[in-house]
Parts: sequence; C-alpha cells; structure tokens
Amino acid sequence: MSLAASVLVLLLACLYAADARSGGAPAAACGTLMPDLPGHTANGQTDPVPYEIDLTVFDEDENGTLQYTPGGVYTLTFRRMGDVTFRGFLVRARLAADNSFLTNAPFAMIASQTNTRISSCEPANSGITHSNGQSPRVELTEVRFQWTAPPADTGPIFFGFAVVRTQQVYWAAQMSAMLEEGPAPTATPTTPAEPSATPIPTVVTPEPSTTPGPETTAPTEETPSVATVPPAVPSSSPTTPDNATTEPEGTESTASASGEHRTTVHIWYTECTPTCH
Repeated sequence: MSLAASVLVLLLACLYAADARSGGAPAAACGTLMPDLPGHTANGQTDPVPYEIDLTVFDEDENGTLQYTPGGVYTLTFRRMGDVTFRGFLVRARLAADNSFLTNAPFAMIASQTNTRISSCEPANSGITHSNGQSPRVELTEVRFQWTAPPADTGPIFFGFAVVRTQQVYWAAQMSAMLEEGPAPTATPTTPAEPSATPIPTVVTPEPSTTPGPETTAPTEETPSVATVPPAVPSSSPTTPDNATTEPEGTESTASASGEHRTTVHIWYTECTPTCH
C-alpha cells in the first residue's frame, strides 16, 4: 500500500472514531460495557472512577439499604465527582444474581437533555448513551434520563456503565451501588358503580288532622209545621154599639162528617134605642 493510501485510511479511521464517539456508544459496546472504537487502545483505567449515577432518588429501608419500587419511574443523573468532565457514556441495568442485562427495565430520554439518546443495544430501550452532535470535544458534567424499574419478583439489581474522558482515558464495566427490591405499590381497590335504579315514587297518605275544625250539623229532615190558630176567645167585655142590646149567648155543638166536634158560639144583640142605658 502506498504512503498516500495509508494516510487516507488513517484519516478515515480517525473521522469514524470521532463521529462514533459523538453519536453515542456503538452496539458492540452493549455486551461488554467497553469502548470498541479505533483510538481506544488502552485497557481502561484501574483507579477509582470519578463519575457516578446519583441514586439518592431511591428510598432506603430501616437498615439504610437502597431499594426500588417495582414498576416505579425514576429520573436518574449520571454526573462527575469533582471537576473532571466526560465526553461519552453508556448505562444499562443488570441483574445482581447473574449479571445479565435487564430486558424489562426500559430507559427513556428527557426532552431537555439534548446530549443523550437511546442506545443501540437490544432489546430496544435497554440502555442510554450520549449524543454530542458532530463534535467529539463536547465536555459534559452531568446528564439526566428516565428509568422504569422492573416488575415485582425481579430481585436485586445494579447499573453497569462505561464512561469516556478522552480517547486514551476511560473506565469500562463499572458498577453502581446495589438496589434491593422494595415492596410493590398497593393497588387501591375500586368499587364498581351499582346500576342506577328507577326511583319508585313515594305515595304519602295525609294523616287526619288533629286540630278540631268547625262543627257541622247534618241536615235533618224537617217536619212541616202546622200553624195552630187558637180559637177566638170572646172578650170578657165585648164592646157593643151604644144602641145594641145584648142578648143571652148561646152555644151550638155540631159534629162534622169526620166526627170532629165543633162548637159555635152565637152572640145575639139588639139595637138599642136611646132609652136603653
């Protein structure tokens, strides 16, 4: 190969490395959490990693052990400790029992965090990485993202990550603190609504009033009254004309056809002459 061709291949490799670093961790790094790019030729740093995943969002039990709530959604922060910046990272969740990667604990981006993206790892959403545009020189201090905890009965987990400071300075296959599985959230039982029934109208029978009202007298059949005309009683001192002469009175008793007796009083008088005084 000519010298010119060798230089061209080297330049292309450098451009590929720069573009790959700025666009996030490649799929080849998903299983090992180790940068797999031209330029990352060292074996990684062995001194303590100066970066961490902030786990203060998780609760502690009575013993001070961190624990996650199955199915809970958390906002996590990957950040530097001190004044050392970084250019790239990759974070995945792992099962403590066998170090396998979780497939049911997805990551998600936060809209305001333009320097992150979902990784190319399988299954989808099982990792989060950086996205620094076209420049490999972006210096990061922290990034934030969302993570959904696995379902109940998963057991203890931790986060595995890799972080790149420069092409020659990086930390691979790092581990966060352990997270124990906490109690599952208690579901609030819901009572199904009863079907509405057509209300039955209530008939109210008015009670008889205890307040005495005006007395009413039932009409009675009236017997026609017969006016009784008393018989005429002659005055004890009948007035007669000055010229009348009183004769002795007489009575006459007769019987009607119905057997009723009637008494007739006859008064006789004679005209008195001037000498009758």
